Amino acid sequence: MDETRSTHRTANGEPPRPPAPPAVTVTAATAAVGDASVARGIRGLPGPGADERQFRAWMLVSTSLLAFMLLTVSIPLGATVYGVHLLAAFATSFALAGALPISVRWPWLAAGLSSASLLVFALLSAGSDGAPWPWPVTSIIAQGALLIVLGLMHDWKVGVVAWAAAVAVTMPFAFVDAGAASSMVTGAVVTALAFAVAVVLAQWRLIGVQLFREREHSASEQQRRVLVEERNRIARELHDVVAHGLSIIHVQATSAPYRVEGLSEEAKAEFGEIAASARSAMTEMRQLLGVLRSADAAAETAPQPGLTELPELAASVERAGVPVTLTVAESLPDTGLASMAAYRIVQEALSNVVRHAPGAATFVSVEVLGDDLVVCIENEAAADAPGPDAKGGGHGLIGIGERATLLGGRAEYGHRRGGGYRVLATLPLGSDGGTV
Repeated sequence: MDETRSTHRTANGEPPRPPAPPAVTVTAATAAVGDASVARGIRGLPGPGADERQFRAWMLVSTSLLAFMLLTVSIPLGATVYGVHLLAAFATSFALAGALPISVRWPWLAAGLSSASLLVFALLSAGSDGAPWPWPVTSIIAQGALLIVLGLMHDWKVGVVAWAAAVAVTMPFAFVDAGAASSMVTGAVVTALAFAVAVVLAQWRLIGVQLFREREHSASEQQRRVLVEERNRIARELHDVVAHGLSIIHVQATSAPYRVEGLSEEAKAEFGEIAASARSAMTEMRQLLGVLRSADAAAETAPQPGLTELPELAASVERAGVPVTLTVAESLPDTGLASMAAYRIVQEALSNVVRHAPGAATFVSVEVLGDDLVVCIENEAAADAPGPDAKGGGHGLIGIGERATLLGGRAEYGHRRGGGYRVLATLPLGSDGGTV
């Protein structure tokens, strides 16, 4: 193709090149994230495992702070108001408060410590008058906090056992007098309500984690389905190119004995085998295409486009309101896989510009560097607001990555510094089969 025929709206030779942005390499795996994920980036939300570790760390810190505050209150309270020896008050308070951070890791040990400290304190403070007994306020707070931690972080049965053990060891003191019975009922009811709230919150949190995992699984399945559909579509397009080459081989091999004089019988037999192999390969290709084509897919009978159709593509995009500057170098392959893949890559990239950056000035260049066909599509920042169809993922970047990968090449894309987007694809010509 000559430069005059292949250049569309080229002003003063080469279009201005913006600084190359840091590119993101596309493979078959990374392309599966879809257009929308690439456009807005992968959100930094932690998965269930990271969230669980963060929650456990938060609970450990909060329970440690609460245990320290309980120690500062319960030790002097037990020694002064309840008449417990200072060392005994320190030991029982330390066991009761220490059960809180311990419950984060070892729930059964925490339940045992809490029940034992309640029993020992009730025995040591039995002679006190005028204070709630056998459940002081600090004990109710500590036991309620312990049951909340158990309800949130562990199986609900552990919390039930811890609550029942605490009630059981202090139940005999309820028959001493009415004040003890009232304290006993208050402690049991308050801690039971705290545990019930914790269980409800734990179930709500569990449902949230399950929904997160289900959405993650659904998104993964959707990505795989889109990737398979795109690969099938590319395979159907490649079929036309390969079938055309096989048809030429078949025609040439079949007509060779009639076109070339003086062929030996061995040469005629060899040409016949070549023609038979070509026929067999075309039959298998048609069968493969039938497997790849879905039931509702319409037969694609039109010729596959190549680089020669790029000016028409640029003109159609301009009619959609996107100014396109197209620069196509000389001596490019007119046919073959690389030509078709380059056209489709430009088509997908321009479609993304129309959807996500309407009105943005766009520059398209196609050239040969060494043994590679290099396709670059860059657009500036959007001149108009994206339309409603810009939301959600399409197949554009998936197709670009897959087409480059199937030819043994690579594709890169990323946001430009200063606004806009850039897509760069490198397609090796060695495996193309086209003519330069």
